[in-house]
Amino acid sequence: MKIFKQLLIILTFTIIGSLLSYLLSLIHFPFPGSLIGMILLFIFLLIGLVKVDSITEVGQFFIDNMGIFFVPAAIAILKQIEIISLHWWKLLIILFAAFVISFTATYWAVRLTIFLQNRHKNENEPAEVPHD
Repeated sequence: MKIFKQLLIILTFTIIGSLLSYLLSLIHFPFPGSLIGMILLFIFLLIGLVKVDSITEVGQFFIDNMGIFFVPAAIAILKQIEIISLHWWKLLIILFAAFVISFTATYWAVRLTIFLQNRHKNENEPAEVPHD
């Protein structure tokens, strides 16, 4: 019964996200409902209205079986193989550029985080008294 409650919580946020997506599409602002649902669930987890323990097992199941969710996307890509074969070199350039950009951004984000952590650690250390 606990797993059904966890699944119900996650599905509720998914349905709410889909409804909000539909409402946004009426004002010509398309936004994925699944993303809206995840953002709402994240906000509810942050403010404590939903406890992490209340979705742990089902969430872990989804993470463990994430590869299954990529199968429909892979099949959709394979259906467009004719178009992809005409423009493969453009896609390769885009993939390479995206890799370089994301790798560089990650590198600098880690460097900034380490710098800020070291600065914070040094500010919290007591100052040494010089000996005469």
